[in-house]
Amino acid sequence: MLVRRAIVADRDAVWPLVLELPRHDPEREAFERSFGPLLAALDTYFAVAELPDHGVVGYLLANRHLTFASSGVVCRVEEVAVLGPHRRQGIGRHLLESAEEWAAEVGARRVGLATGLSKEFYVSGGYAETAGFFTKRVEAPAAPAAAGGDAPWAPSPAAAD
Repeated sequence: MLVRRAIVADRDAVWPLVLELPRHDPEREAFERSFGPLLAALDTYFAVAELPDHGVVGYLLANRHLTFASSGVVCRVEEVAVLGPHRRQGIGRHLLESAEEWAAEVGARRVGLATGLSKEFYVSGGYAETAGFFTKRVEAPAAPAAAGGDAPWAPSPAAAD
């Protein structure tokens, strides 16, 4: 098995993995808009697990950010998924270990994640349950289509002045 940084050519292999995530309702259009920027983001770790005879069978997405309470940089695993037939083969563990290595490289003091599932998996990997995690869906205001190929989350040229 090979765990490596994701590349543009992984796009179609990652989408079915996104659909494996429970309790979410991903939209293909949003996935397409986000894929490239996530590959390029300096504060993001986007890795895939690849098996020689099966191709990409898992992925992990993590981010780093600054905090006060954790004394600096922390990394948060946002998403990790492995295709059903390939679960319980150590693929998730290898993906998580690669994220931990990245976290150490970028100077993180802590790696965290939120999940209501697979608690035993994370505890067996040395993670401690410290707090609950709550989410709430919010609706973004309607925005005009981006002109000139700008990303919809990029500031407008006027805002840069």
